[in-house]
Amino acid sequence: MKRRHRIDLGHDVPKQVAEWLDEAARTLAALPAHGLRPSGARGFWPDMVPDEDDLEWTRESDIRPPRPTPDDVSRMDLVFAWLSFLGDGSENREIRLVVQLHMRVHPISGKHLLSWEKIGEKLRISRNTAKSRYLTACCIIAEKLRTGQFPLDRFDQIEHFP
Repeated sequence: MKRRHRIDLGHDVPKQVAEWLDEAARTLAALPAHGLRPSGARGFWPDMVPDEDDLEWTRESDIRPPRPTPDDVSRMDLVFAWLSFLGDGSENREIRLVVQLHMRVHPISGKHLLSWEKIGEKLRISRNTAKSRYLTACCIIAEKLRTGQFPLDRFDQIEHFP
């Protein structure tokens, strides 16, 4: 997929928002998850029991994706700031949950770990409703971008945008 460095308000903005959400999910999955604490530090909490769904994926290879660049991480942070547009109350809680569950991707293949059916099962809604809520979230974010509630000059703060 060709990376877009700017949101073009003249074209299909919700589709562009969905693409940016997918790119942010792949960037988050590619971040290293080991060596995050000093070598002498140790936690005394018991290991967390993983969710059954997390154990279902099969490993395709041991090749990890390349580490994300600082620009990739900056774009990811920018996209996560968009999630605040979905509201902080309980009125859009289910929409936020659908977006967060859809952003779970396999770190190697980049494929979504949860299908629309599994997302619907987790939230006790139909798969069509789950997909509709995701599209609603993209439309809400797109409308906030169009109306200027998120300044587009924030894109210029990320260094290497062409």
